[in-house]
Amino acid sequence: MSDSPGGPESGPSGNSLEFDPIVNGVDFLDSAISHLSESTNPRSVKYAVLHLQAAIEILVKVRLQREGIEHIFEDPYSVDENKFRQGAFRSVTLNAAIKRLAKVADVQVSTAQRNALDALNKERNKLQHFGSTSNYEVVTARAAVALDVLSEFIRQHLVPDAPEDEVEHLELAENIIGAALTTITAVNRARLDRIAPELEAWQSIVIHCPECMQLAWTFAPFEETSCCRFCGHDWSHVDGIEAAEDYVTSVLGESRYLAAKGRSGWSISDCPECELEALILVATSTDPNSFHTNACFHCGFVADGDLGSCGRCGRTTSDSDDGTCADCVNDLAAGD
Repeated sequence: MSDSPGGPESGPSGNSLEFDPIVNGVDFLDSAISHLSESTNPRSVKYAVLHLQAAIEILVKVRLQREGIEHIFEDPYSVDENKFRQGAFRSVTLNAAIKRLAKVADVQVSTAQRNALDALNKERNKLQHFGSTSNYEVVTARAAVALDVLSEFIRQHLVPDAPEDEVEHLELAENIIGAALTTITAVNRARLDRIAPELEAWQSIVIHCPECMQLAWTFAPFEETSCCRFCGHDWSHVDGIEAAEDYVTSVLGESRYLAAKGRSGWSISDCPECELEALILVATSTDPNSFHTNACFHCGFVADGDLGSCGRCGRTTSDSDDGTCADCVNDLAAGD
């Protein structure tokens, strides 16, 4: 994609296959954007994901390496300069690199940014281990968010105090990302404009799709019309409890694992209608910035405003003024 001197095509050793980390990272970035922009076929989408993930991982490690090469090793105490030069060592993972940067350099990556990188990494894992490929719309949506995170990381943590031999490559990376985001945004905007009449005509709520993160899921559990009009993901056959977990994980950025350890919230509760753990406060197309609408991902129960809670068993009730659920009322009546 880039023809600039010293750009991704030019390794430091002429025609050899040797690349400095910064050159390698920008080369993968350039390749990812080329695959994303040239074609929508599965092969191009696959390499776009694989190469973008590689670019992000390498560029994060470029920053970590500035704190000392030992931090790049999975085991910092096994650092060996010869192995480092030859690339013959086990490198730290992206998540571990981010944690080390926070510890040794006070480089902070927000939860939202990490969630965006994790979403891209999940796509990479599906491709690498199972050979499955998400559709083009999902990949471009996730790539755009990940690229925005990478752009911010470059501006805030790589450009300041960059060694002279990295400056040109970082400028090239910023130019590549800027052009890509402009193109992706234009394509996404055109698609959203095209589906706008479908969304406006929808009689029920429209919520964020956990696959592409666009506000385009015409919500109707187990109905054929329950799908994302942006990326095409079919939600009609997805188990409601599973779909609810997908929503809180992708859209709200929550983790059941962290919630179980008391380190985060978990926004799924029992539905007052079907009594399954599939009720979530969601944002809708009519109020996209507020998560005030109750929606059950299993039975389709939808209600605005506060729900009630049974004072006897704690179960959610559909009426905020109802302090006792139907089951408890029956139990109390039977006891009389």
